[in-house]
Amino acid sequence: MRQKSIGEVLRAARESRGWNFADLQRMTKIHAKYLQALEYNDFEFIPDPAYIRSFLQRYAEVLELDAAVLIDAYDKNSLVMYYEAGEEEELQSELRRSYKVKKKKTSYLPLIYLLLASIFILFFVTYIVYSRVQNQARITGTSTSYSVVSQSSSTATEEMETSVSTSSSTAPSSSSQVSGVSLVTSGGGSDLAVTVKGSKEPVTVTLAVSSVTSWVSLTDSEIAGGFTLSTANPTVSATLPAGTSTATLVLGVVRGVDITIAGQKLDTSALTNQSGNVLLTIEQ
Repeated sequence: MRQKSIGEVLRAARESRGWNFADLQRMTKIHAKYLQALEYNDFEFIPDPAYIRSFLQRYAEVLELDAAVLIDAYDKNSLVMYYEAGEEEELQSELRRSYKVKKKKTSYLPLIYLLLASIFILFFVTYIVYSRVQNQARITGTSTSYSVVSQSSSTATEEMETSVSTSSSTAPSSSSQVSGVSLVTSGGGSDLAVTVKGSKEPVTVTLAVSSVTSWVSLTDSEIAGGFTLSTANPTVSATLPAGTSTATLVLGVVRGVDITIAGQKLDTSALTNQSGNVLLTIEQ
């Protein structure tokens, strides 16, 4: 029996599954730089001790480890015991035991909720269909004169809609088609939504820094697993595959990183947090 640090346990479990920090960031909703700090036992990098326990809890659950063991090791500033080759499976079973038991106890609850919701929806739809059938029967039994008036009103309405449609088609459009690529942004804080319009080629994203260091990643690209921008490596470019409609750009540090998308420079002033995500939607 030997011992490992908290970070070594997390890193070994992550690497055994073939996951990178970008994968775990999506699953845990914890920024990649904090996940990396946990694996390096750099707990001082995380600003609040309460966040450390919360991050360890979520990280351990995703890796199917016993979070209580890791949190106890952090509170006592101690190492985690593990077994040599041949006994390691027994340790993994012990670490996963409490999580799996808890999961089995609550696994049927969502199914029950889904069944109840389905029954309610079925009754509601049946009631709506029945009501409409009754209304249709009442309308069918009305007098012929009412039907004639209704038809006349419908014809007048159609003529009015035709007139409006004709005048609208002859009037100049209020928006003009701008040649080239345009970027439409919305949101702010830590998430910025960007719609790329008018791109006829696969979209290329270029990132550059001059004096800061920032970990970045772009899904479905050459840097999906992450890339560190620094003064030694000040720029990187990644091209999304043809036909890609959505992608996510993760920025460990926002300020000081220049972003160019399909030849257009992106305004990131709406990203006010230290780190951020750029959610790309590509419209051909």
